[in-house]
Amino acid sequence: MTTSSVRPLDPNDQPQLALAFVSSLESGAAATVFANARLRRQLSREQVAHRSGLTTEQVIWLEEGRVYAFRSPEDALAAALLLASGLEIDNHEARELAGLPVLPRPIERNPRARLAVAAALIVVGIAGVVMLGYALRGPAAHVFTPGSNKAALPATWKVKVVVENGAGDITYTRRVASHIASLGYQIASVKRASRFNYKHTTIFYSSVGKGRELGKRLASQLKADLLPLPSGKDQRRLFVIVGPATLALDG
Repeated sequence: MTTSSVRPLDPNDQPQLALAFVSSLESGAAATVFANARLRRQLSREQVAHRSGLTTEQVIWLEEGRVYAFRSPEDALAAALLLASGLEIDNHEARELAGLPVLPRPIERNPRARLAVAAALIVVGIAGVVMLGYALRGPAAHVFTPGSNKAALPATWKVKVVVENGAGDITYTRRVASHIASLGYQIASVKRASRFNYKHTTIFYSSVGKGRELGKRLASQLKADLLPLPSGKDQRRLFVIVGPATLALDG
């Protein structure tokens, strides 16, 4: 397919549609974009994953707007393009999902042109939210609860996590690391522990500042044990020693 076969976008509409996609993703409404498109077709996530060449986990990330779970913004954009293509979202549906006025359907001689236009619009929208997510991160918001004036803990993406294989199963260790990354944490490294006889997955935290609270949050998310580091000066650096495969990673 050559460039000339793709119907050009209206220059007055393209920015509005791209911004609408960005707005919907930023507001946490990604599920109403990709998930609704999938449900209209009565497809399961597994079927969509097979059609688009993605894993079921990657489809879930995109439906829930968790672009940070991908290794890089480029990977997120590529996955979004594949998902849009697998769902066969055309320009008419893309405008509807973005919340823009829907134009009458023109007579299309080449249906591939509609797919190319829709895919381009979704990529522009994903690109916007990815760049905003990486470039416009500000300090963690202060959340107040009744009877308390303590600020919320630092956001998960500000916390680095070292994941170590403590039971000899590197495949399961990598699954745990991927699950932690899907929660928004930065994975500093994945490597083997000094020994392979750990009986339980354990979170080790620094006793400095909010280190214990940060460790407790991750331990609660993983249903893992919690212990202090013998020495640790960085409160935003956690260590996860992965034990036998007992965590409910799909929950």
